[in-house]
Amino acid sequence: MNSIQIKLNEVVSGREKLFINIINDEKKIIGLLRPLVVQDLQNDHIIGKLTDWRSRHMEKFLTQFTATPERTRGWMRNVLFKNKGQMLFLIYVGETVVGHYGFKDLTADDVLLDNAMRGEQGGDARLLVYAGKAIVQWLFTVANVKKIRAEVLANNIPSIMMTTQIGFGNRTRHPIVKSIVNSETHWDLGVQDEDSPENSYCYKYFISNTELNLS
Repeated sequence: MNSIQIKLNEVVSGREKLFINIINDEKKIIGLLRPLVVQDLQNDHIIGKLTDWRSRHMEKFLTQFTATPERTRGWMRNVLFKNKGQMLFLIYVGETVVGHYGFKDLTADDVLLDNAMRGEQGGDARLLVYAGKAIVQWLFTVANVKKIRAEVLANNIPSIMMTTQIGFGNRTRHPIVKSIVNSETHWDLGVQDEDSPENSYCYKYFISNTELNLS
């Protein structure tokens, strides 16, 4: 874990470059993953895209709030770049950024695949599936994790389909409980198979490094 965290730090600081090709089933490169780095705090175009996408798709997140450019920068500076074991990749088709996908809570044993977003049209219809597969492969082969987790709201059918197409299985259902803190709405996962007071649920998936064909 220490060596991979050093690598993440080097990438986020801009001292090391990281690009991951997005490859489809025909082995054709259809896009590129490029991590957000400290220099992006000054990139108004990227900040604007992240803010707009978050606002338009707020209901798909377990934490919901009104996004602004200032808040996006604050989240990048104080959460994304400061928390260990976390990285968010921008998804490019050609020169156009069309979404993002990332991970957090990386340990030597497991990690949470997180924050999938297609913000713009363009590219392959299954672009996020292939982007997810590319990150999963990187996490297994470079970060050497043993298990990757995913959490998807039970009413988000497109994300459920995407998650299973990436290769995740072993699904469990968890209630989510709503709370509001400082104008933010939080949905917290409860105990597996218990009932939700709000009739709202989240599925947890995982895949191990022995279950995925990385060839």
